Amino acid sequence: MNSYVQHIGLTAWRKKSALLIASGLLSLIIFGLQFSRLSDKPAIRDENVIPGVIVDSFGPNANVKFLEANQKPLAVKAVTNELIFEEFANLDQPSRDDIARKRSGVDSPETEQQLGIPYVNLNLNRPYIPKKRIVHLDLKGAPPLTTFFRKFFPLIRNMGATGILLEYEDMFPYMGILANITAKNALTKEQVEEILKLAEKSQLEVIPLIQTFGHVEFALKHSEWAKLREVPGSPQALCPNRNGSLDFVKEMVVQLMALHPKIKHLHIGCDEVFQMGECDVCRLELHETLFLRHVQNVAKLIHDKFPKLRLIIWDDMLRHLTQQSMLDVNLGSIVEPMVWVYAEDIYRFVQPPVWDKYGAVFKTAWTASAFKGAFGETLSVPDSRRHLENNLRWLEVMSAQDTSFKKGFTGIALTGWQRYDHFAVLCELLPAGIPSLALSLIATTHGYFNSSLKHKFLTGLTCPQHNSGRNQPFINLDADPYLWDKLGRCMFPGSPFFRLTYRLHTMENEVEEFIKSTKRSKGWMTDYNVRHNYSLPLRVDELSGDLPRIYHGTTSLVRSAVDAMADIFDNYTISEWIEQKIYPYIIHLEKIQNESIALKSVNHWSARPLPPLKDLQRFGVPIFTN
Repeated sequence: MNSYVQHIGLTAWRKKSALLIASGLLSLIIFGLQFSRLSDKPAIRDENVIPGVIVDSFGPNANVKFLEANQKPLAVKAVTNELIFEEFANLDQPSRDDIARKRSGVDSPETEQQLGIPYVNLNLNRPYIPKKRIVHLDLKGAPPLTTFFRKFFPLIRNMGATGILLEYEDMFPYMGILANITAKNALTKEQVEEILKLAEKSQLEVIPLIQTFGHVEFALKHSEWAKLREVPGSPQALCPNRNGSLDFVKEMVVQLMALHPKIKHLHIGCDEVFQMGECDVCRLELHETLFLRHVQNVAKLIHDKFPKLRLIIWDDMLRHLTQQSMLDVNLGSIVEPMVWVYAEDIYRFVQPPVWDKYGAVFKTAWTASAFKGAFGETLSVPDSRRHLENNLRWLEVMSAQDTSFKKGFTGIALTGWQRYDHFAVLCELLPAGIPSLALSLIATTHGYFNSSLKHKFLTGLTCPQHNSGRNQPFINLDADPYLWDKLGRCMFPGSPFFRLTYRLHTMENEVEEFIKSTKRSKGWMTDYNVRHNYSLPLRVDELSGDLPRIYHGTTSLVRSAVDAMADIFDNYTISEWIEQKIYPYIIHLEKIQNESIALKSVNHWSARPLPPLKDLQRFGVPIFTN
């Protein structure tokens, strides 16, 4: 029996090739029969279907939820009439990129995943496009020269902007009793008129923004206007009950309207009123009552003189007010809210119940995203990926909430802050944020962003079409969120300054690493060594060997900054930016240079222990001396 089994096994081993071929043919036959069975069923692939979107176009009473193209789909069940079937994982679905390429005729290998574009549940068949797309210009941070606007306005208009939101603050040329609140480098009347003409030439609607409640630091910081403060020691907020507060607001509005007679909208601020209800009079009233009455009073004094003007306010102070309190004062008839969220998760900050409340009070609303100035008070260049996701998320929310308002949304403002408030240092300047603005503005203009908009994006920024290597994506927001790599050769207005921010970033890293190595990681030039003038000259030489090269690179960056900024900003802005971003590193390097010279000048050293630091006595450290 054993010999018979061995004989059978030996025969099978000799015939293994034939058996393998036979089993392969059998598998192909089974697969073919299975495929034939599935192909007789109604096709579920539809190039008009967007992955991740519930669609109803499949058939009667059918809803199919397609998964993202880069995921392994689970079996998805659909019901059509009396037929129940499964979509197996080997039936791939077209991605949003596939659909866009088929529409535009673009034969591109670039997918959203390769481009690093955040996935957002958008309907490309019916993309939501805001009617008005307003670019915010924060002039209080660093007012660009009017010559820069000649190039900037056509650029944003070409990318889809319909207007600009001009936040003047102390850069407006106030006169008379308000003359002292105007900055010394403010725009002149002629410059304001030129900016307005340039905007009109580019068919951009102008919406001025003035602060009428919170963020009035630019005026209340002066002694002449300190009497209008809510809190005597802080200029942040205007007291709504002080004699003269409404007269002050009225004078600002009248002077601004004198230079903007054609405007249809005026933004009156009213955001972040951090100090409210704290003075002797105001503390006797509810915050809700104080806020709503002040908005009513400001709106009335404006409408009495300019009855057709539509007023906009930031919405953050409204989010916690009751629906009934806003209805009681008929708030929806006097102002329109601009709902602002700069983070990616919109609903985290403005929950669905708030949208329901707004819909019951207001006939329309605006939204506000950001293209820069939202993720760090001292940043030099914006994270384009985060800002793009913020804008795409807003499109998703606006699409869902548009029907909450009788007249839908009026538009979206893409904000670009250059200071967090009047007293804050500069954050990202406008030319450094233009690539991020282009990305988000094109997205909001088309309702999405993918490779089909490559030409629009690169042409708008005057980039070489072969900017990325062969078979390389034209952007990669995962690896290059600041777009330094992909847009480094583009020639848009302000591009030299954009490239300068990369050099600044490189310099900062190099200097920080040098300081860390010299002062903290190594043991010969620490603060202790310097205080006691006690170190080994040989080691000090080693540690300071790279100092001349690093110092020269840092100081040369100053000259490059002046060259890159000269045709964009005035000398005050240029010097302020350099003092904040580069000068501190120069001072630190010079300090290390002086310390190294002092340490190397010693030829004889005292015996240990070294004299203890006397200042430690105030912390209770016992000091012993010989």
